[in-house]
Amino acid sequence: MIQVLKRIKNLRKFNIHLQSGKSLFLIFIQNKRLLVILIMLFAIGGIFARNTSSSKLERPTPQIADSSNKKVEQYKMKINGESSWKPKGWGSGEYLQTIPKIKSGAVIDLDSGDVLWSLNLKQKIAPASLTKVATIMTALDVASVDKVLTVDEQSAEQIPTKLGLKEGEKLKLSEAIEASLLTSANDAAETISQSIGSEIGGGTDDFMKLVNEKLRRIGATDTHFETSTGLDNDDHFSTVFDLAIIAHEALTKYPFISQVASEKFKRLDADSNHKLYDLPNWNALLGTYPGVNGLKIGYTEKAGHATMVSANRDGHKLLAIVIGANSLEDREMAAATLLNYGYEHFGISAYALGDINLVQRYEDWRRELTMGNFD
Repeated sequence: MIQVLKRIKNLRKFNIHLQSGKSLFLIFIQNKRLLVILIMLFAIGGIFARNTSSSKLERPTPQIADSSNKKVEQYKMKINGESSWKPKGWGSGEYLQTIPKIKSGAVIDLDSGDVLWSLNLKQKIAPASLTKVATIMTALDVASVDKVLTVDEQSAEQIPTKLGLKEGEKLKLSEAIEASLLTSANDAAETISQSIGSEIGGGTDDFMKLVNEKLRRIGATDTHFETSTGLDNDDHFSTVFDLAIIAHEALTKYPFISQVASEKFKRLDADSNHKLYDLPNWNALLGTYPGVNGLKIGYTEKAGHATMVSANRDGHKLLAIVIGANSLEDREMAAATLLNYGYEHFGISAYALGDINLVQRYEDWRRELTMGNFD
């Protein structure tokens, strides 16, 4: 810097020399030296700027995404699957005069996979809360039923159907599964995906990567789930064909799901983790149609009223799927109609639909919700 100042001083002398008529040769020499120095300074400055820019580019960035992706891959290794069971055929195609209006559906032999009747079997549909069956299976693949989950803000703010969980409450995975299956509680399902997904790094977004891996492995290849709850989303879809695969997987390989889905009512007693919660099973055919033992109901504006109903009569296991019914009653009557059709295929008498006492089931629900904690 001292040298630069001296050169600048010399430049001033240059102006004086010029004015005083001194030797042009001396002036040229002095000016040339200053020019060389200025060029060198600019060059050094440019090198410094490039090095600074380069160091910024080369500085390692936080590897959050990479770390998350690695954990997702680690968790994917825990996913069970590779199922070969698939629905077979399209069914009779017979026009069922007594079935309420639905968008799509089927009745399928759960042992053989034979489709006995179907409507729009492979048409893309919104699956509503039938999604939760895949959420639960995936959770059971990667975590113990005793795992303690913490309710976060996103889970607590889910829209109904919900328990009314509060941020900071805790549930065992088994309890969250019971709430998700029986009362179709969105806050419980989101607690599962957020809590387990947060261990990976990205919450529900990363958990759903595991769910979609699960779907791929069991052969539900025309399904993609964006939400753990089944709330409508343009990228959240399935088919009746794939829902049958999901239901079969759940009923044959997850005894805990079969057990919970067959219960008419469950109470989560208050403890240090959470308050008391009553869990009626919203499957209205459970206890009203003979042999029904599961599985899951749902509703969204896009899907309409939906259900997957499993039943076992005289050793014949059937699955009825209904998508797009106009009401709760139409949903149950459509599913019962499909079960009757399926059982008549095996020579088993149809059950009188008039004997299905839905009013009593609705009264049971109101009575069971003693604490008024259902929104």
